[in-house]
Amino acid sequence: MVRLHDVARPAAMISQTWPTSRETEGATLGAIEAAMANGFFTALQTVEVPFPDERKQIAGAIGDRPLTYCVSRVLNENKLNLSSLDASIREASSAKVIACFDDAREAGASGVSFISGARPDEPGKREDALAALQESLAPICEAAAQGPALRVLIEPLDTDAHKENTLGTTREALALCGALQRKGLGLRLCLDTAHMVLNGESPIEELPAAIAFTDEFHFCNCVTDQGHELFGDRHIAFGEPGWLTVQEMGRLMHGLVDTGFLNEQKKPVLLCEVLKTEAVTSEDLLAAAEKALCDAWEMANE
Repeated sequence: MVRLHDVARPAAMISQTWPTSRETEGATLGAIEAAMANGFFTALQTVEVPFPDERKQIAGAIGDRPLTYCVSRVLNENKLNLSSLDASIREASSAKVIACFDDAREAGASGVSFISGARPDEPGKREDALAALQESLAPICEAAAQGPALRVLIEPLDTDAHKENTLGTTREALALCGALQRKGLGLRLCLDTAHMVLNGESPIEELPAAIAFTDEFHFCNCVTDQGHELFGDRHIAFGEPGWLTVQEMGRLMHGLVDTGFLNEQKKPVLLCEVLKTEAVTSEDLLAAAEKALCDAWEMANE
């Protein structure tokens, strides 16, 4: 049987497993060292690291492991929005992302990820917001290509269910990537099972068209019953009350192989997006992610 590591890069999602690490200098480095000591994870994801010395230490520690540096929280906390219909907000948002590039490079990151921002209150204006998002992304992609190049990844979220972002469906994301590609600019995708399902999509049906632009894939559970108190994208553990069990992960992995998304040449990054709660330790959550990926891979190959 082909090993999972032959066709994918399992990643430790520090932003969820150690969600408060950015608040204390050295904590993100410690989390990364714990993830690497585990021995299973060959890629990493974290949010911004506000401490210069720590960023340099991280770069020295991670070796050749790909690191994705997510700045979505930076945008949200500063009330920024790359898809705003207000040009001044868009310009400030693009500038904020670009300002994070040097920090990401200092931390040894290979890519920077973010989200589009909230959709307009009026549903009919979302098309205008998608066009505005494309305008915002052009200078970001240009800046990422300067100096040590960074991959630019955007994650489509749900448009109406919970997070209510401008960029939602996979097809909209592909249109955006294609439009920027025609301008000579590179935009990559991070797809997430929870948002796909909340947008009414089937991950396996949508993924084949998206393979060329997709670098990361999140296994994320969600509750789809609008009457449930946990409805939406809350990064809950796999299984009930959500739809994504480990068995379903196995079915999805089988589909990822059949579509050609998982392959020895590309080796995309796979992440389990489960948010730490008081009931579990970060180390236990990391071990649970490893077990889920391994068990699902076995099921995919049965």
